[in-house]
Amino acid sequence: MIYSSVQENERLLQAYREDLEKNARIQLQNQTQSALSIVQDHYRRQISGELTREQAMRQSADIIRMMRYNDETGYFTIDTDDGVNVVLRGTAAEGKPRLDAMDPEGNYFIQDIIRQAKQPSGGFTAFMYPKPETNNPLPKLYYSIEFRPYHWVIGTGVWIDQIDRMVAAHQSEMNRHVWEQAFRTMAGLGVMGLLLILMAIYIGRRLAYPIQIATQRMRALGNGFLEMDGKTDSAMKRMAERHDELGTMSRAMQEMSRKLCENQQLILRMAREDALTGLANRRYFTESIRKHPAGKPLTLISLDLDHFKEVNDRFGHQTGDAALLILAEVLRQSFADAMTVRMGGDEFLVAMTGPISREKAEQRLTSFMKKLIHIYQKDNSLCHLTISAGIAFSVQGDVPVDVLLHQSDEALYAAKLAGRSCYRVYTPADDMSKKEG
Repeated sequence: MIYSSVQENERLLQAYREDLEKNARIQLQNQTQSALSIVQDHYRRQISGELTREQAMRQSADIIRMMRYNDETGYFTIDTDDGVNVVLRGTAAEGKPRLDAMDPEGNYFIQDIIRQAKQPSGGFTAFMYPKPETNNPLPKLYYSIEFRPYHWVIGTGVWIDQIDRMVAAHQSEMNRHVWEQAFRTMAGLGVMGLLLILMAIYIGRRLAYPIQIATQRMRALGNGFLEMDGKTDSAMKRMAERHDELGTMSRAMQEMSRKLCENQQLILRMAREDALTGLANRRYFTESIRKHPAGKPLTLISLDLDHFKEVNDRFGHQTGDAALLILAEVLRQSFADAMTVRMGGDEFLVAMTGPISREKAEQRLTSFMKKLIHIYQKDNSLCHLTISAGIAFSVQGDVPVDVLLHQSDEALYAAKLAGRSCYRVYTPADDMSKKEG
């Protein structure tokens, strides 16, 4: 049982790392697409004659230079396709050529970034690069895509050590649970084994069959089989009704089996639920949404707390946790018929799988936002918090889930750019209008 648990943990840990890397790639693509949409919007305004080419390029570069994500650690760069930097956090590198920039392993990473960007859907580049304000190069994964009208290469990246730390923490937690479970199981089996031996010596052959049944049950428990067949279950129930040692042993085994089942359910629940809020976690959402029938309506609402970092930094993590718990409870009440998910940090998601009109979805979202803000305003430490949201619809299941999630994130980002404390609905024409929360 211990060996099987360790092997399963290794498989789950590998799957967890793959999920993190996949999510990192998806996030990099989504974030870069958000930056690209800023440039495309200014380019459309240039084409319509509203802006000159120089104005459109300058304004879009200024916006992208200020854009951040992942608690202000994620940023974007823009280079021309001949290696001259346009945007790099406002540093002195801007305006200078860096085509010959080389990492400690001898990779001309700017050349690689530009080469990958020219692929039809952009591409990823791996290289060594120090974090801001440090000199120690670390492995970094970078996604870039080209905007041909301006000869710009737009991109963003993530340091892989973040994934390594998350995997190490997850592995430590999984190992702890395995060994705790193994200790309880082995202790219980040891006690029950001793009881069986003493009982066999004391009673003798006349009770050989009940002892044999009990031994088989213990062997099954030791091999991880918690469920019993009908014959064994009936025999164990009869033994539990006895008033002698066999009855005591049978009841103890039933209690141990019950606790093992509870522990198993607890492990399954921990794999599906967010530890703080009790909402579904990102992994469970991903697994569940894959089972969503094709052609069925699906509505996604992406949510993000505004000013959460400031509240967390000023009043501490306990206040931040309280804000997240309040949001989770109001979200659960407002969307009791939907899947409510904590995607991570202060990012939440609502998935409504039934048919629902746009008007009804907006009414429910507005009601939720007003109720949440009303609660926050009663507390001096939370009164500055607001909520932004983005909605995306797939009326007849005509939009893939990954695309729909990206659309709701785009609408959320548009709401953030519009001033926060509002929501936007994604439309194919990108005419997402601001809605007050």
